[in-house]
Amino acid sequence: MRMLTSRRSRYFLILVVAIGVSAFLLWASFKQHPAERLMDDYLTRIARVLKQDKPAVNRTKLPRMAPHAELHQNLEPIKIDLLDYWAFRECGLTPLLSERNSVLGRVMLPSQHLHMDGRILQQLAHCQRQLKDEELLALAKSLLIAKQAQWPGRYWNASLAAPELRRFWSPATEPLIPGREASYTQAEAALRQLQALPQLLADAQWPNQPELEAHYQQLDAYQLGGKLLQSLQLASDSLRTANQLMATATEQASLCPYGKPLKELDYARNLMQKIFIGEVQPWLAALNQRASQLLPAYRDLLAQQDKQLQPLMTPFVTELEELYGNFLQQNREHVASWQALFARCGSQPITPTTINRESPDE
Repeated sequence: MRMLTSRRSRYFLILVVAIGVSAFLLWASFKQHPAERLMDDYLTRIARVLKQDKPAVNRTKLPRMAPHAELHQNLEPIKIDLLDYWAFRECGLTPLLSERNSVLGRVMLPSQHLHMDGRILQQLAHCQRQLKDEELLALAKSLLIAKQAQWPGRYWNASLAAPELRRFWSPATEPLIPGREASYTQAEAALRQLQALPQLLADAQWPNQPELEAHYQQLDAYQLGGKLLQSLQLASDSLRTANQLMATATEQASLCPYGKPLKELDYARNLMQKIFIGEVQPWLAALNQRASQLLPAYRDLLAQQDKQLQPLMTPFVTELEELYGNFLQQNREHVASWQALFARCGSQPITPTTINRESPDE
């Protein structure tokens, strides 16, 4: 009787442990991000149908901006005599200078500082047209020259090196959710607006502050750049691992040993149609569309910067391009891997659509 009770206790303990392990695995699968779950499930299915062990996915390094201290441009404040400052009332510049030198003006964000400098530059141009006093006119010209000399650094601090752009590209986020990918239209529009600011200033069409800040808010709100980086990395690394599995299977003719096709060849065809073409590829196409939309706008913003400052951000932009280029390459190789797998067994493949770099206008 005591032995029977002991056995029951052991069976009960085993049952409890089994239920606990199952519950943990179920919880872990739900906790996994949908994009990671999609690619992990795809790799699992590929390894299973090819009768191979599923390897770990080696993650590549994500692009990161240089530290703030290496990018930020320190600009010395321009000072003028108190009497001259007061005399600029004549052309409406004094209120702007007062606002700039107020307590709030001294702690402005780079975007706010840029907006203030744009207003001051426009008002200085107005002063040159209106002032009659030769001495004051000469001072207005010298101030304009000094402000224009500072503009490249001010523009840089409030665009490529802005805290909003740093947060936009921060990789401390998650990938885009398959089937629920965010729209990048407003983010692209915000980058294009920042790119247009020098021309708007030259055309005396400087935006008001709420209008300008709205574009910064679009960039700052959702970390869409970082989400794209995470997505491209996850997709590229997963596809590279899948391509290695499929290359081994093709070389060894795993699905048709001695020229005789196995039933797993049909399983592989179903996997390609239902999972790759039906589930994985739509997500890959969405990533491609967003990358081809966002990266050209960011490149154009870099091209708008002062030539001497551009090299500070070039390494980061190069890493972005390499990540996107690797994503496209792994996509092409994956389609080729499916074709080679079936061709090795003399089977006519269904050719998935190859994802290519889209033009910005598409």
